Amino acid sequence: MFQIGIDMGGTFTDFIVTHEGDVRTVKIPSDKKRPIVTVINGLKQIADSYDLTLEEFLPQINRFVHGNTVAINALIQREGVKTALIATDGFRDALEIRRSKLDNQWDFFAPIPPVLVPRYLRYNLKERVDYSGKIIQELDQNNLEEIVAALHTEKVESVAVCLLFSFLNDAHEKFVKAFIEKSLPHVFVSLSSEVAPKLGEYERASTTVLNAYLTPLVSDYLSELKLILQAKGLFCNIQLVQNSGGLTDSSVAKQFGVKGLLSGPAAGSSGAQALARELSEPNLVLVDMGGTSFDVSLIKDHRIKVIPEAEVSGYPVNLPLIDINSVGIGGGSIASVDASGRLGVGPDSAEAFPGPACYDRGGKEPTITDAALILGFIKPNRFGGGSMELKREIAFQAIKEKVAVPLNIRVEEAALAIYQIAEAKMADAVHLMTVQKGYDPREFVLGAAGGASPLFAAKIAQDLGVKKVVIPAYGEVFCAQGMLQSRLKLDMVQSYLCSLTNVDIYEINEVLKQLTYHAQEQLIKQGVTSENIDYRFSFEMRYTDQHHQLSVSFTGGELDRKSIDYLICKFHLLHEKHYGYAEPSQECSLINIRLEAWEKELSSFFWVNSSAAIKLASTPIEHRKICWNRNLTFKEVPVYQSLNIKSGSEIIGPALIEKAYTTIFVTPNFKAHIDSNLNIILTKKEVNSN
Repeated sequence: MFQIGIDMGGTFTDFIVTHEGDVRTVKIPSDKKRPIVTVINGLKQIADSYDLTLEEFLPQINRFVHGNTVAINALIQREGVKTALIATDGFRDALEIRRSKLDNQWDFFAPIPPVLVPRYLRYNLKERVDYSGKIIQELDQNNLEEIVAALHTEKVESVAVCLLFSFLNDAHEKFVKAFIEKSLPHVFVSLSSEVAPKLGEYERASTTVLNAYLTPLVSDYLSELKLILQAKGLFCNIQLVQNSGGLTDSSVAKQFGVKGLLSGPAAGSSGAQALARELSEPNLVLVDMGGTSFDVSLIKDHRIKVIPEAEVSGYPVNLPLIDINSVGIGGGSIASVDASGRLGVGPDSAEAFPGPACYDRGGKEPTITDAALILGFIKPNRFGGGSMELKREIAFQAIKEKVAVPLNIRVEEAALAIYQIAEAKMADAVHLMTVQKGYDPREFVLGAAGGASPLFAAKIAQDLGVKKVVIPAYGEVFCAQGMLQSRLKLDMVQSYLCSLTNVDIYEINEVLKQLTYHAQEQLIKQGVTSENIDYRFSFEMRYTDQHHQLSVSFTGGELDRKSIDYLICKFHLLHEKHYGYAEPSQECSLINIRLEAWEKELSSFFWVNSSAAIKLASTPIEHRKICWNRNLTFKEVPVYQSLNIKSGSEIIGPALIEKAYTTIFVTPNFKAHIDSNLNIILTKKEVNSN
């Protein structure tokens, strides 16, 4: 049987398939307007490689994992469905007031993201629940009927419902949902008590609105994809990647589109965690550069760094997300000179269509790919596994017109400047993810994934003092690989406000039991047995009257006074580590209880590549002149193909190593070898040489 992972990126869609130890990959351009066509075309290519028709191939798939960009594209382009908001009377404008603070206190005119629900579609509902969950004003049904009539008149497609303290008592929200679904069955309803049941009215409203705004699009995409694939013979469930790195069934994803905003990059972290274990390296920083963006994430002590909330495209998302720093630097990032004569690279991208100028598809703007071609890093007729031939003369002309002439420099100098600016931005992104968070990058291994990052990885490592770089065996489709290394997972949260000095231990244990029961119930529905589920609780705590909290993990059973005292002690230590001080005499408060529940073991897995041809000698296929130094000297270096490299043999930089969908630049300060799992390892030379 086959297992397949599909990662739909902004520029390329990556496929990886495993069958009885054989691993194959495909990378094709993404079509944002017709994403399902992209998926079908990739599946056909894989089927062809096994001499099968699509109808013969699909029934043999027993695991189908997918990450897509439907939600994030709709959010970035503001193309979600027409959405309304129902809020407690007097609170409909909380969504627009936000937190009344500027992201940049020095820039009064910095643009802020537009409100996704205009004021005329935000409705006040007469009802009230107090801070303890007690109903102090019954829901006014006549008022609700008026709102529903207005929704019908305005032809609203989706409704977000965010009532005060519904995370403590969701009776009113559930009534509203049932009433709307009965009156307007075609309208999707998103409840804050189901999407983000935790303290923080604005963040909860923002997340609920995002879910309402995006989910109908995600649901339509998944329904159509499933219908087409099932008609052609697919029998297994389609699993989707969540922001937290875990998987969920498509039936769940069709209700919570906001949980898949960062599905592609999140899967890369699962792959990085597996890679770190494989290498016996507890700390790994993953950089993944594709055609549009450069994503950085961390593995610390073999664990993925997950944060309880974040902003995506300027909007708060009050859900667990893998901590990813993403910058607009990719192979398709456009280089331009502004009015002041300053050269910039990114964040605008040429994407797959029309693509970089060298694609010869009508693109006129110079990109990082064009610069790499001019510098000699890319062989024109071997790009993308030989699927297209790049046009060097067109890249030369684009860089000349848009960069070299405005700056009055040579084209080669302009190309090198583009390369160096891009590399500096990448190094800065890694610096922000490590040094700014209190980590020393020299204590990490650098994992370079995606089609473009191996060209820059050694230079980034050199800038940050990292001594070891790993290019994974299937790094060019690493997020797709990570999908097959991910497990079904459920994240739950319950706000529970109390002082830990006088906590009701029986009541808090009941909350833990309820969370565990609901998590187990939902995972069993997705096919996981109760014996194959692991649980981890975390408690979001703070000093009483503080405005920020820290998460303290707990893997024990029931709480007692001793374990609560242990949590308090652990919180003090964590607070000192994060902020440089602790206040052991201060009272600690509990804010939220989180539960992670996940599948212990995958039902099937792979990771031996019996089809990989490791030949007897490591001989270069050619020598090529490339330029990487400021003196603009083109030096001849050996070029190797990865499958020609004997396991354990050593390649001394400077050199290039070519794979089907990527090229690795081994700088003069590094040497390379390939390990038994086909990972390419770059290590710093003991004596530097240029």
